[in-house]
Amino acid sequence: MDSSKIEAGWPNALRWFLVQNLQSFTPWHFIDEPLEFEFAAKAFRREDVSNGEVFVFASRQDNDDFAGIEIIDGKLTDKVLYFHPVFGTGASDRSWNIVNEVFEDVFEFVAKRVIPDMKDWALDEDANDL
Repeated sequence: MDSSKIEAGWPNALRWFLVQNLQSFTPWHFIDEPLEFEFAAKAFRREDVSNGEVFVFASRQDNDDFAGIEIIDGKLTDKVLYFHPVFGTGASDRSWNIVNEVFEDVFEFVAKRVIPDMKDWALDEDANDL
């Protein structure tokens, strides 16, 4: 990601990955543009049972899983919410929790979710086919 697009207010853990151009972790992808996953953030606002808000920075390419930094009182925290929206149309009845897991920060998310998913894919696919 172009370093001029990385905002100082983002958690240091996320900025750490982005300034080093560490964004592709098949099957996961981190943002290339600040608003790249705004559609998923809107779905989160509409569907999350806690009426929460996130800055979405990662998506899994083979399904509609996303990861976002939790926003509290308009400020980004370090906490990462791993979620799966349904992208329904209209108002949501908010009867289910779309958050699958919560991580302390981006490093914990990468260690406990991204790396295991990468390993699963590596066991099924040859690196030359990527």
